[in-house]
Amino acid sequence: MIRYDKHKRKNGVKTQVRVVEGYRVDGKIKQKTIKDFGYLEDQSNQDEFIASVKKFDEDYKKNKLLLKKNTRKKFFEDDNSIKYNYGYKFLSAIYNSLKLEEFFNKVNFKGDYDLNSILKYFAIQRILNPASKRHTTQTIRNFYGESVEFELSDVYRSLDKFSDLNTDLQKYINDRIVKLIGRNFDYGFYDVTNYYCEVDFPDEAGGLRQRGVSKEHRTDPIIQFGLFMDENSLPVCMSIFPGNTSDSLTFQPTMNKIKENYSLKKIIAVADKGMNSSKNIDYLINNGNGFVFSQILKGKKGKRYHEIMFDENGYTYNSSKTFKYKTFIEDYDAIDKDGNKIKRQRKVLIYWKYEDALMAARKRNDKLDRALKSLGNNAFTIKHAYDEYLKELYTTKNGEIADTVYKTVDYEKAKEDAKFDGYFAIITSELDFDYSKILETYSGLWRIEESFRITKSQFEVRPIFVRTQKHIEGHFLICFISLLLIRMLQLRMNYSLSAERIIKALNTSMCITDSPNKVRVLRNDEVLLFDKTNKLTLDNQTINDLLQIISAMDAEVPYAEYTKQEFDKYLNSIVYKP
Repeated sequence: MIRYDKHKRKNGVKTQVRVVEGYRVDGKIKQKTIKDFGYLEDQSNQDEFIASVKKFDEDYKKNKLLLKKNTRKKFFEDDNSIKYNYGYKFLSAIYNSLKLEEFFNKVNFKGDYDLNSILKYFAIQRILNPASKRHTTQTIRNFYGESVEFELSDVYRSLDKFSDLNTDLQKYINDRIVKLIGRNFDYGFYDVTNYYCEVDFPDEAGGLRQRGVSKEHRTDPIIQFGLFMDENSLPVCMSIFPGNTSDSLTFQPTMNKIKENYSLKKIIAVADKGMNSSKNIDYLINNGNGFVFSQILKGKKGKRYHEIMFDENGYTYNSSKTFKYKTFIEDYDAIDKDGNKIKRQRKVLIYWKYEDALMAARKRNDKLDRALKSLGNNAFTIKHAYDEYLKELYTTKNGEIADTVYKTVDYEKAKEDAKFDGYFAIITSELDFDYSKILETYSGLWRIEESFRITKSQFEVRPIFVRTQKHIEGHFLICFISLLLIRMLQLRMNYSLSAERIIKALNTSMCITDSPNKVRVLRNDEVLLFDKTNKLTLDNQTINDLLQIISAMDAEVPYAEYTKQEFDKYLNSIVYKP
């Protein structure tokens, strides 16, 4: 109802106009304000003003009646009580910019389900709510406005098809990235990680799930995953290998794939010491490419550098003496295209950092402490990182042959390792690079390591439950596209936000349908905190993160309430512009 209240003011009596609603408290009738329209005397056109107030009052009464009618349903029948995520639309806009629908329209496919919709939905859900294929299929209605229908069996059949289209799809995506953003292939970053599988035994020979050197020190069968990225930290292509494949052996097949599918003239491959083998170096140079690889300094492989590394002559220090470096050209043995032994040259950078030296000493001392404790509990059957500082003794203190083998802490090895604290070496084919250019180029490798952490933590790629090779390949393709989407958004934001913060912000972007034609954007409870006075307050970081995402996508900040048509229009306005 409309209420008119007279109030005395200095400049006369004014009429406050409100729409109010009555309610009972302890048998007494009270009123609450639905909307305060201000003072009648302040309006330039009072007739139009009163008409607008009456219209609001009538609409409110109609909505109340409609709401009463709808709430006669059982609670589980009321779709208006469901919270929906609308934050996925930002990722959906990025996916749409890749125009994968055009790719799938050209695919010879006879299924009665939409390959593009399944790939899109699973790639986005792998970012926002990673789960099993079954659970992900069951939660499609959590997204506002999604009406795609498919069964779990359709998903598994799609994985087979994604496997068949794997190479062509990656090439198509690269072409779209080149048009949207551009690629600079002066440098390419490559690395390998592995993911463990939820299976007791490895596959038969030739299968992907094999036991190998796990990055997480697990005994489960694993799958090797190689990732190649450009200078913008955007994934270019991925390859998977059996878990028992050495890291260095994944390098050439991936480079062959890149050369063949992406028509690159020359690329300088940047990788860690796991890819640093004479065969890989020869392969790169013989094919007109270059390299920037980290180099082992300890052991036999690094022995040739020890004399020059520990010789203080030739080092350049910074002003605080916390960093020093030296570069030099060295000859090395190589094999040319025709299999002939030849000599080539490369530049070597050796540097030392005080902070790295402190960290290395701290890690070693921790291993020594744990190695010493292990002697008291005989925990020798399980492999640990500190095992390198345990040695077996076969003689007694008197020099006699011992009846039993016993272990002790190898302090001599620890003392020898301490000499290398803080030292690092990088080798490169680019003889014109100075030390800063070498460091700058190699430092970009951390982005690919970060990408692996994202897939293992935020995306929960492992453990891998799918079993067949095609399903595994399809699964990794989905994860590859998920990584590309989050990286494209981060690039748009100049990498100002971590993947974790972006995911949190998008997952707190929720809405609810108050009535069949009304949408209310929620201030999700997950961004509410208790302040020092025990009052609820907004988690400003998450709100600000969401505002940054909205700004980066050139979208508008949503209002609190919309009609369904207005909200649909708002969401459709979110696009990824090149």
